[in-house]
Amino acid sequence: MRAHAVPAPRRAWQLLVMEARLLHPGVWAASFLVMAVCAGFAAMRVVVPEVVLGLSVPLVAGTGVAGLYGPERDRAFEVVAVTPTSPRVVLLARVTLVFGYDLVLALLVSGVLAVAGGSPGGVAGLVTAWLGPMALLAAVALLLSVCWRPGGAIGVALAAWCVPALAEVTDAPVPDGYRVLWQSGPWTIALAVALAGTAVALAGRVELLRRAGATH
Repeated sequence: MRAHAVPAPRRAWQLLVMEARLLHPGVWAASFLVMAVCAGFAAMRVVVPEVVLGLSVPLVAGTGVAGLYGPERDRAFEVVAVTPTSPRVVLLARVTLVFGYDLVLALLVSGVLAVAGGSPGGVAGLVTAWLGPMALLAAVALLLSVCWRPGGAIGVALAAWCVPALAEVTDAPVPDGYRVLWQSGPWTIALAVALAGTAVALAGRVELLRRAGATH
């Protein structure tokens, strides 16, 4: 008797559940802890909510996404490599989980701070402060981790983000184009989607090229 095919939504859900179990628990705990600390500082009026979320949320997402690919940080990399599931599908599932988790946390913190009256701009003002940089930094870190290595991706992401971050805090001179690139806007989101899509498309292929080069 022919087995019934599993519907695509169910297969996707099963993959997300499996990958959520494989990811290191520290990924979830670190994001929650950083977000909670930032929310506490903002609630106590120690720093402006837009500033603290605008600086911290992109870093949380960027460092979390950078460690999703490669044997250096993936405890189950060799196991996943021999499964029939495409590395691109696995990476997409992991990015969805980690980025989605960080996004939900950031939205919850923004909502709580807006309700508490910590931001004159409300929820929209808070979300605008971190959404574009979060997406772009995560996409840059993901692409670098796929093409290079997670440790290097985190280092480059931190260096790239330090420039607009320091400009925000100290009013250091930064080229207008670079400053606009790290603001929430359609071009920033479009660039982030393009970079993330490139990273997912290259997943698996880069590793095969590395292995082929190592055998010659």
